[in-house]
Amino acid sequence: MGSMHSGATNPLLEEFTRVLLELRWGDMDAYGHVNNVTQLKLLEEARVRALGSPTHSSDAPTTPGQHGVTETVSGVEMPTVFADASATTELLVASHAIEYRAPIPYRTGPIAVDLVISEVSAASVTVGYVICEPDGSRTYTVAETIVVFIDIASGRPRRLSEVETEAMESVLGTPVPLRRTRR
Repeated sequence: MGSMHSGATNPLLEEFTRVLLELRWGDMDAYGHVNNVTQLKLLEEARVRALGSPTHSSDAPTTPGQHGVTETVSGVEMPTVFADASATTELLVASHAIEYRAPIPYRTGPIAVDLVISEVSAASVTVGYVICEPDGSRTYTVAETIVVFIDIASGRPRRLSEVETEAMESVLGTPVPLRRTRR
């Protein structure tokens, strides 16, 4: 796999891609912690920053960095398969599994979303996530998303090419430890 972080730790993952995201005041709910639906949006934002925009071919030209990846992303370098496929392929979420382990309190500093590619199948990629403190001291959420590759012209799932499969398998990591497994 790619390079490790300098000092970044996660008690649930060995090698991962880390995305640091700032919380917004409006992300909180009436109980004073980050809302569960907002957490799904954090996972989406981390996935796009780490793997590239699924609409890269039509994104604004001012998107910072290659495929929208900025200095908020570190660790295992993810292949650009998602961004590269965007001209002919829709990348649609087929399912989410999410476990909320502790409420995320609002803060002015970033929260860490650590990602791994845990499975590559014929027409989909499984992304695992751990939302945690940047120092690894607390895990808030563990989740998994299955992203399906859909051919824009036919509207049907399409197989990953050999090149895409090899690229995604090159960063294959251990699945996140969900308490309830769907498999």
